[in-house]
Amino acid sequence: MSRSRPKDAWTRRDVMPSSGSRDRSDEKDSPIRVEAKEASDESPPASSNLQRKELFRTVEIDAGNSTLVAFLGDGTRLLSGGSEKKIRCWGAEDGEEVGKPIEARGYVWSLAASQNGEWIARGGGGGAVTVWNAQSQKKVNGFDAHGSGNQVNGIDISPDGARIVTASRDQTACVWSRETGELLLGPLQHDGWVAAAKFSPDGSSIATATLSVESVRIYGSFDGHCLVDFPIKVDSRFNGSVAWAGDSRRLFVLSCEGNIHALDISTKTILSRWPIHSSTAPNCIALASNDMFLAASANSSVSFWSITTHEQIGSVIKHTADIVSMVISANYKLATGGGSKITVWDLFEILPSLRAYSDNISLAHKLQRERVERVDLEKTIQFLRTQDKHSAQKVSNLEDTVLQLRNELDDSKRVAQQMRIDMGETLRSLRGNLETNSIDVLGWILRAHEQKLECEELYDEGRIFDAAIAFLNMTSAPSKIMKSNKVVVDWQSKFKDQCIMALERIGDEASITGSYDEILSAYSTALSLGPSTSSDLLIKWAKTMFRCSSVNQVLRAAAKFKLPGFFVHRAICEALETSGRITEAIACFQQLQNEIALTGNPNIGDERTRWESSFTLRLAEKLVTMGDSAMNHGNHDDAIAHYSDALSLKPANLADILVKRSRARAMAGSLNHALSDAEKAIELEPSFYMGYEAKHAALHGMKRYTEAFGAFRTMLSMLERSPDPRIRELSLRYFDATLQIHKMIVETLQHMPRVLIDATTGRLYDKSQQIATFEEQPIFDELRSSMTSRLDSARIRKEVESYYRYVTFSHTWEYGEPLFQKVENISIYELEPSTTNFKLQGLCKLTRSLGFQWVWSDTCCIDKKDHVVLQESLVAMFTWYRGSSLTVVYLLGVRSDSQLSGDLRKSIWNTRGWTYQEYIAAEVIQFYTEDWKPYLGIDLFNHKESPIIVSEMQQAGSVSTQDLVVLQPGLERVREKLYLASTRKTTLVEDMAYSLLGIFNAAIPVIYGEGNRALGRFLEHILTGSGDVTILAWTGCSGSYHSCLPAHLSVYEQPILQHVPPLIETPKMKQMVKHLRRFLPDLSVAEMLYDRLHDLPTPSIAASRLRLPGIIFRTTELVQTSGPDPNTNLRVYHATTFMFGKLEMTTADDLTRTKELCVVHPWIRPLFDQEFSDGVAALDKTTQALRFVARLRQPFGALLFAPLSHFEYRRVAADCVVQVQFREEIPLSELVDNIRTIEVH
Repeated sequence: MSRSRPKDAWTRRDVMPSSGSRDRSDEKDSPIRVEAKEASDESPPASSNLQRKELFRTVEIDAGNSTLVAFLGDGTRLLSGGSEKKIRCWGAEDGEEVGKPIEARGYVWSLAASQNGEWIARGGGGGAVTVWNAQSQKKVNGFDAHGSGNQVNGIDISPDGARIVTASRDQTACVWSRETGELLLGPLQHDGWVAAAKFSPDGSSIATATLSVESVRIYGSFDGHCLVDFPIKVDSRFNGSVAWAGDSRRLFVLSCEGNIHALDISTKTILSRWPIHSSTAPNCIALASNDMFLAASANSSVSFWSITTHEQIGSVIKHTADIVSMVISANYKLATGGGSKITVWDLFEILPSLRAYSDNISLAHKLQRERVERVDLEKTIQFLRTQDKHSAQKVSNLEDTVLQLRNELDDSKRVAQQMRIDMGETLRSLRGNLETNSIDVLGWILRAHEQKLECEELYDEGRIFDAAIAFLNMTSAPSKIMKSNKVVVDWQSKFKDQCIMALERIGDEASITGSYDEILSAYSTALSLGPSTSSDLLIKWAKTMFRCSSVNQVLRAAAKFKLPGFFVHRAICEALETSGRITEAIACFQQLQNEIALTGNPNIGDERTRWESSFTLRLAEKLVTMGDSAMNHGNHDDAIAHYSDALSLKPANLADILVKRSRARAMAGSLNHALSDAEKAIELEPSFYMGYEAKHAALHGMKRYTEAFGAFRTMLSMLERSPDPRIRELSLRYFDATLQIHKMIVETLQHMPRVLIDATTGRLYDKSQQIATFEEQPIFDELRSSMTSRLDSARIRKEVESYYRYVTFSHTWEYGEPLFQKVENISIYELEPSTTNFKLQGLCKLTRSLGFQWVWSDTCCIDKKDHVVLQESLVAMFTWYRGSSLTVVYLLGVRSDSQLSGDLRKSIWNTRGWTYQEYIAAEVIQFYTEDWKPYLGIDLFNHKESPIIVSEMQQAGSVSTQDLVVLQPGLERVREKLYLASTRKTTLVEDMAYSLLGIFNAAIPVIYGEGNRALGRFLEHILTGSGDVTILAWTGCSGSYHSCLPAHLSVYEQPILQHVPPLIETPKMKQMVKHLRRFLPDLSVAEMLYDRLHDLPTPSIAASRLRLPGIIFRTTELVQTSGPDPNTNLRVYHATTFMFGKLEMTTADDLTRTKELCVVHPWIRPLFDQEFSDGVAALDKTTQALRFVARLRQPFGALLFAPLSHFEYRRVAADCVVQVQFREEIPLSELVDNIRTIEVH
């Protein structure tokens, strides 16, 4: 294994010795090899006829499955990751692993490091993003960016390290907060897998590339606006297909056809395009930090290309396998990853021209400067380690200063040579002057040369300040003779520039150590040497002054330099700008505009105009960026201030900034100002859709929802009508919720009454009118206005259902009730005085006082002349009562001033058939006396929760608390529902059946006038639908509809246990089963009987024929023993049967002509239901059969049938239950043989 450094070795390291000089004694045990690699035999550019083979020294790392690479910080360290689920760090110089690996806990699909080397980010296979601190290796954040199953193909960290952009296979790109994981921007929708996403160097833009789709897009990184979409197709993942230039204006893209595209973002054009060395599997592109060349890979090879000439430079190099990832560091190291290897190349070897700029420095001077630089760098590095997060930029500035010093020292050699030439010219001039001029002239010239030599000596001794002062003394009062001496004049110009450069360098060096006095002295002396328009020097001086001076103080101090006012103001403005003091920069700029007139020099005037335009644009962009950042962090007041400052500069994009300020003001609650900004933006650019979006937001905040939605509709219309398809595509981001709200209204009203009373107006409203009233409410426009980008179905449902809450009315009908036709076209409050009208008006007033708008009464809300409406109402009435928010019960005959406990139990309301289902259905109910006072003063909202009400209802034999729980609409628990209805009465015979339609969820034709045939049809429907044979368990008179169905519901008040035998207690059942198992000769017959009975069909009626299955026997003789009774017309008959012996029955039917009867045991299915509800299903088959035989031998209520023909029968309606029991001696085979189904009329 490779040698690992200590745990904290991920911190910045000193540069290691070169691979050629390090000890390789243990290299054989390391996965790292430093070796010479041969360049490819591939042909160089067509302009060359040479074939080259060169050997280059490389560092090769055995990285296993971690071949995604990224340089960390200054390029001395290299990160790798992949399917190994770890992130490792390697030394770029020696290839040794640094510290312990980071556990990524998942595949590393994409990898990025911040520019300052502080943060590491990884994109995973499950849509996850993880961020670590590079120095401590501690995880600082982790969040689900794109959801499970959506790998993060590309990831990048913004230049300031505050944001992370991700690209995923879910066809989106997003921007996140690095610190909190909050979604700051997006998701930005694409047309395919997003393969790459990269921030521009200035962080203002994001480049994305879509896999296998012709789309490379540029987005604004703060607002998500798509700036341009280039039709270029890429075929590379892991962020390898795009590379930004340092100016943030140019983007380079490697297409799947093997072409490099140079794009200009500002002009939205493709600047150039050229092919690389191979069109087979192009995959990665990387740009050098100097923006002079780039590297492009295809398969395993890499070629290098000049950005300016598009020609190939250097050699084509080869990796050990196909390359999946490639990066270039700031110090010109190239890292390629693929297969199981990572190779690090030194581009100074591959591209010798990189070192050309430093070859002119002499070796001795270079060694001397390197020693100085080493000391300076050690001090600087120690200082920078204590600095803030911008330390990386300071290091870069230091490197630039060192490079500048080298160049200045190189120039000094040329200056010395020029001095020798100047001295010769001076001597020749002196000789001429001796011949032509006077002694005085000669004295002036000699004095000038003495001063010149004094200045040069001081400068050469390093006494730059003294040299500058001597130069100022020399030039303070120049004579005409001096001005006419070309040699002296030329020298003064050159020496002044030389001193200024030296002093500026001294000030720059002092700025590193923080010596304020030395910095200010150097810059001030430099500026005092003479008029200069060097903006950089002025800016440096101004920034130094600003440490302890105000803007006005700096302006007064600058007056001594005798510079044009414009240059002073420009320098101070730019110094304030670069110092981040934007507000003061604006004030200074405005002072420049107010106080300084344009100079008479046309060149200066043009320069000022150009600078003002550039400066205002830059300043406005920074202010807008600051405003956007403040908005993202919720600092709305700061955002407003920044946007206002930007607007004061009057930039070109006024409308865009007005919209941003409008949003900020709306968020801060300053809605009137927000609306004003939006309207100004619209006035400036009427076709700017975002102005209407801002107007909508402001109006919505002001609760002017109708106007707000109108602004939104205008914006949406503009987007949809745009000739630009990309603008039209934006309309897909927005949503008009009108149709969805209407759909929700229709769904809600579908289960409500067809007609309702508006308790406020007292008028009837049908469904269409009910819909229209909602659309007139403020909540309708509020919902539409608040759901322009995301539909909130839950809130729509909540508001719609809340608006359509309604009250139902349960009462006893009286004579003169107001019907539908009477109140169809008038308000209920306009009805003439009457008891029933007062009752309806009182209901509406009560409804309104309880906070409800809608109420339903069965008197006027059903058009009983419309048969379809009547049919629907009778069937749906149970559902309507169940769906109401409250049911109000009007207790006729009970007054508040004389009421007593028990009045509810004795009330007329408690005897009526219709009120039975109304009480069962209602979930919330309130009882009121005739004078509309709560019954017994009960103050509960739901009187069903009152013990008084529960007790009285149970005493009335009506409905218990348990009944309320178990009785639901449908065909379950049929016999219990019939029993509860058996004591109720209705005015019309037919209503005894129709009042139960809702409880049984039954739909039969409503035919008033048919009498008790309605009950027959109803019971026929219930019997056929449910198969519940206990409907036949009654005694009394048959109805006219069918002989098996009763004439009245009152017969169901009889206990069912008289017909169907009850369950046998467990101990007794065990004894009976044991007895049967012992004495039955053949247990298989019991199982056969069990199976035959279990497979019997359920009873059903069709075409007035009842198919009734059961165990059926015939009587052997039938004798009338008494009757008919003159009062009751009842007759008593005796019959003899083989199975049961003798039996007696009482009936009103005349059976004198009937010779025999059929005795039927029809209760097979109830016995099975009871058995299986008792947990018998877990027993063995024989035990189940024996238990059922024991049940069959219990006494039961037999049904008697008289034959009409050989196969058809009619029921003999007995006046009392005919109790029979199978004799024990009857063999089970007899029962099996008599299992049949008969047809009954």
